Amino acid sequence: MQTESRAVMLTDMKGFTAATIRQTRDQNAHMLALHDALLFPLVRAFGGLRVKTIGDAYLVVFEAPTQALFCGMAIQDRLWDYNQRVAEDLRMDLRVAVSFGEVRIVKDRGGGDVFGEAVNLAARVEGEAPPGDIWFTEAVYWVADRSSVPMEEMGRRQLKGLPEAVRLFRVARDAAACGTESSRPPYRNAGLALVRWLPPPEPRYLARLADVARPASRWRARLLVRAVGVALFAATFIAVAAAAGLWLRLSRPERLIHLGRHEEARAALEVLVAKKGSESPQVLFLRGLVEAASADAGPGGSVPTAFQLWSRGVALGSDDALAALAREARAGDCGRRSLATRALADARTRRAADALESIAAEEPPPAGREDALHGTAAAPPAERCGTGDIARQGLRAIERR
Repeated sequence: MQTESRAVMLTDMKGFTAATIRQTRDQNAHMLALHDALLFPLVRAFGGLRVKTIGDAYLVVFEAPTQALFCGMAIQDRLWDYNQRVAEDLRMDLRVAVSFGEVRIVKDRGGGDVFGEAVNLAARVEGEAPPGDIWFTEAVYWVADRSSVPMEEMGRRQLKGLPEAVRLFRVARDAAACGTESSRPPYRNAGLALVRWLPPPEPRYLARLADVARPASRWRARLLVRAVGVALFAATFIAVAAAAGLWLRLSRPERLIHLGRHEEARAALEVLVAKKGSESPQVLFLRGLVEAASADAGPGGSVPTAFQLWSRGVALGSDDALAALAREARAGDCGRRSLATRALADARTRRAADALESIAAEEPPPAGREDALHGTAAAPPAERCGTGDIARQGLRAIERR
């Protein structure tokens, strides 16, 4: 019997069983298809093999624990982003558990399975993890790259079926992102930064994808969503790269920023400025990134300066700056949303039009206003920040060019 050393990830959705009782079979299929559309591209991107799905739960194996942890961070931050965009009753919260050890993977035409103590241990650890967290075993702690993934010990826990207490850890959350109403992703997008090709979790797009993938039988839905995820991935990456490899592909300033070493990142940026010039789209994006990260961490950076740099980057063709401003335009803080939307409008380029149209649709004009550029059926948000008006002004300026 051949075994392999693998990292085992188990995910589980909070409240799934209760939801299935309230919903129709068609609604359940839609929710599972939406769950797949959110998670499966990330599993593929980090080299994971989804061995099987049990209802809402994923059982995935990775070649290395670092890949699994980065994937877990990306999953949680992507779900955080999605949850900011939908009503409270539509939000998804997941627990993620990772273990490491010898397993036996069995594949057949009907699917597959994985056996071994690491699988049982992942299931026990998952039961300890609260929604939104990524918990893992001591074996993962000793093997994973601790310089890239922030970790904290959770002490010893007596797990069901095990004779001795087990030492457990979790990926440390961003201290500034604590709290349910935080405007920052819990893991600083450190995992998502490695898969920039993946589009933002726009609810309308994902809902359409889930509707298309909702057939009479569940296996067809999963097959179609899998095909869509593979197609998205293949369009940008020829082969699945390990998380460590993706991390190394980032520029040195970017890696330092994600590790919170902002002054070192500024110094590394000066080298890049000497090579590419101060108005290089990449330089503008990275200068904005270190400004925003420094401001969020404490004194030493400026969010308005960051957004101005990204605005110039968008005007000069930076996709990274465009994506950063589009994310910030959905922040929980009203002032931050307005600043980001203004920066997108100030770029005065058609490349920003899609993001501005989305913002305008999410905050339509008050009843009776006839100056909207695009009609929308969306309900007005509870708190108006003026971002819709800024976006519509920006769209008018772009159309006049």
